[in-house]
Amino acid sequence: MPDVRQTAFDIIHRLRSAGTQRAVYAELRRTGTIFGYDAFLIGGLPHSPSENLSDCSLISGWPPGWTQRYEERNHLHRDPVIRYIRATTDPFLWHEAAAHGDPRGSVVMNEAREFGLKEGFCVPFHELDGSEAGVSFGGTEVRLSEDARAGLHLVAIYAMSRAKAIARRVQEGDAAEGAAVGLTGREIECLKWAAAGKTAWETSVILSISARTVEHYLACAARKLGATSRVQSVAEALRQRIID
Repeated sequence: MPDVRQTAFDIIHRLRSAGTQRAVYAELRRTGTIFGYDAFLIGGLPHSPSENLSDCSLISGWPPGWTQRYEERNHLHRDPVIRYIRATTDPFLWHEAAAHGDPRGSVVMNEAREFGLKEGFCVPFHELDGSEAGVSFGGTEVRLSEDARAGLHLVAIYAMSRAKAIARRVQEGDAAEGAAVGLTGREIECLKWAAAGKTAWETSVILSISARTVEHYLACAARKLGATSRVQSVAEALRQRIID
């Protein structure tokens, strides 16, 4: 690996200037080739038993099959990584969480291995308002030196910061931009991913929602924009500068 400190600072510089979730997602994908992880997730922790992964995720780079399995089996509430985030403020490797977790958590870890997630590195966040969150990086082989762990820790801090800032903007700013035609923040978000060439299924994986829900958002957006196709919806949203 190149000089870890400089590499981390370069990544942080790009994350700080990222203006969309697509940009953060793309940068974390690129960063994985440097630090040796294959997948990632930025998200909060559940506040109630009824919440699932799609309710908590900000940006998901998990394997599609694992996202679906995780949701269907409601692993969020038995995942040892989630439990360990609540118990520590220090970054940790997944196997450290498994060693301290509920025996039921081993089921989650074993199933994750089926999707190439054999080990990972997680950075926990505990906010002043009492909320908790984490950035997790996983793969078939995640081997990090102390310097690499420190570098990835910094990357996680800035990725979380940008993801939260962008989410606020989507909820507030983007909703205001689309107010003229009544577009919601989620509809605009799906249009942006469509403009980036993502299918409904790919967008569903990134946003941790179902493909049917993505299709619903896109259909609603098309109706409000007076469009008859997804391509026309994107073109009209670009023309009106609702998306960029």
